[in-house]
Amino acid sequence: MRKFKQVFTAGIISLAVIFSGGAVQADHSGDREVAVVEKGDTLYALAKKYHTSIARISELNHLEGTTIYPGQRLILSEDEEAYHKIMAGSFSKKENAANRVNFLLKKDIPAAMSTVVFNGKTHYRVQAGAFKNQKNAEKQLKAVKKAGIKDAYILAEEPLHLFGLALGDAYDDIESRLGEPKMTETSLNIKSLYYQSDGAGVKVTMNMKDGTIGSLAVYPEYLSERMFPAMPFTKSQVIKEYGQANKSEAITCYESAICEELTYQLDNHELKVRIDRDGSTVQFMELTNLIYR
Repeated sequence: MRKFKQVFTAGIISLAVIFSGGAVQADHSGDREVAVVEKGDTLYALAKKYHTSIARISELNHLEGTTIYPGQRLILSEDEEAYHKIMAGSFSKKENAANRVNFLLKKDIPAAMSTVVFNGKTHYRVQAGAFKNQKNAEKQLKAVKKAGIKDAYILAEEPLHLFGLALGDAYDDIESRLGEPKMTETSLNIKSLYYQSDGAGVKVTMNMKDGTIGSLAVYPEYLSERMFPAMPFTKSQVIKEYGQANKSEAITCYESAICEELTYQLDNHELKVRIDRDGSTVQFMELTNLIYR
């Protein structure tokens, strides 16, 4: 997951202002605060109003300059509740990680193995639980260290999400964050949302029991990069947002071309990102629950 740095800015900053007059409309749905830019808004005004910095807003929304546009949806903050994972070892050999897992299980400490790829090399990580409550995580960490794993530590990671939308969120949160689509098609419990006329930019499968988001797929080519600058449209933006993938593999696409598929996993949730044959463009991103596959 992305590592955040506190950014301090000082001095007078020159801004490019597109229009004059107007105000921002803030949407407080979910954990991330989203602003819908209106006529006359500037990054300076947004940063001042919401007690943040121009640099921070630019970082969250992949902005290269200070120009913003009416209708643009900007993420202002990123305060999603994190999972506190107990990391009990990282190994280059799968056998060593498996031995660590078995060791912890014999101590009645729940443990599991996951993989992560760094610089093309696969590493096997051992996790001994994940907690939303930090105190519970600290209690588990003490138990792991008492069992003999002295270098265990807590790793805080955000839940997997797409533009701040996570599995289990209400359907209304989609329109609150992305805006009202031009058209919606419904087939059984699957909704296709069209933000442009040429294709569905978002597809969501609803949970039949409570109507919440069961799975979520985003197709960036059918969304406006100008209107949704915080949405990852390139591989580099994906890695900046989510970090290195747990798994990366080459797959066949366009009948004979080779594309790349990145897989992120956290607990029972999985995010798959398909990278086009050009090695950069994001074809789609899909967030699913492994339990219901």
